[in-house]
Amino acid sequence: MMSHPQETATVAFTEAAEAAPGVRYLLHDGELVDYADARLHVLSTTLKYGVGVFEGFRAYWSEDDQQLYAFRVEDHMKRLVESMKVVEIEGPRDTAALTEQLLGLIRANGLRGNLHMRAQVFVDSSDGKPEDTGPSTVFMAAIPMGNYFGTSGLHVQISSWARLSDRSMPPRVKSIANYQNGRLALLEARRNGYDATLLLTENGHVAEGAGYNVFMVRQGRLCTPPVTESILEGITRDSVLHLARTELGIDVDIRPIDRTELYSADEVFVCGSAAEVNHVASVDRTVIGDGTAGETTRHLQRLYRQAVIGRVAADRNWATPVYPG
Repeated sequence: MMSHPQETATVAFTEAAEAAPGVRYLLHDGELVDYADARLHVLSTTLKYGVGVFEGFRAYWSEDDQQLYAFRVEDHMKRLVESMKVVEIEGPRDTAALTEQLLGLIRANGLRGNLHMRAQVFVDSSDGKPEDTGPSTVFMAAIPMGNYFGTSGLHVQISSWARLSDRSMPPRVKSIANYQNGRLALLEARRNGYDATLLLTENGHVAEGAGYNVFMVRQGRLCTPPVTESILEGITRDSVLHLARTELGIDVDIRPIDRTELYSADEVFVCGSAAEVNHVASVDRTVIGDGTAGETTRHLQRLYRQAVIGRVAADRNWATPVYPG
């Protein structure tokens, strides 16, 4: 059950609403709270030691249907639970209940447009010891969001930072602490005039970017690194694999990729919940193809846009209607 706080207009809320138009409520342990009142103590374990996990989701508005569709929301919640298990955080395990809480939050805010949602589980012990596994606090947010990268193609730098390995921290889950790795790589790329970044493994193979998986088309083959190459087990990556195989009839090579293979690729694109499917125009100033989105990339972009509103892969039940019919 979610309780509605008093309808009070405060200066704090007004300032917060300017940062996230149309968003009045966030969710704190299943209860609606005003946007400005979602807080953690500065000495909580998660703020002191980065002990937390999260999921990022998207929802898409269909003008034709007059309906908002949340994309693969329960699959994301399953990965959230898996992340808690891997990094040893106590927390809720009922993915159906978590899913309904997030959908209820969207309804409470009355949002009807493309969204980015986030569910975060923090270790919120008051004395903040690094070995604490609980108690945990769950926050959820739903914020209006358009295209994250734009549509002109990404200029990407291969980072001097290596992607963290499973010997140090678990890259396959969405641990908050992991994202310092990609953040440093992205800051380096931006300083050097690039839009985005890709990281290599300690063995020199292509891993992923700062929050997105990578694919290439080379010598007529669609390729992507395996989950054992220090990548997040991306849900958008899984969606692209399914669409390529079932809708386009393409066999996908899941194998290690060398850096210089990207330079000679016909197409390169990245994908993620926030990133969606975006083509890469150049890598380390080497133009990919003619710098525009290639044929395979365009087909997958089109299919993905249809899948997120239930037009493609409808049998997979990826697109969940938010509002009652």
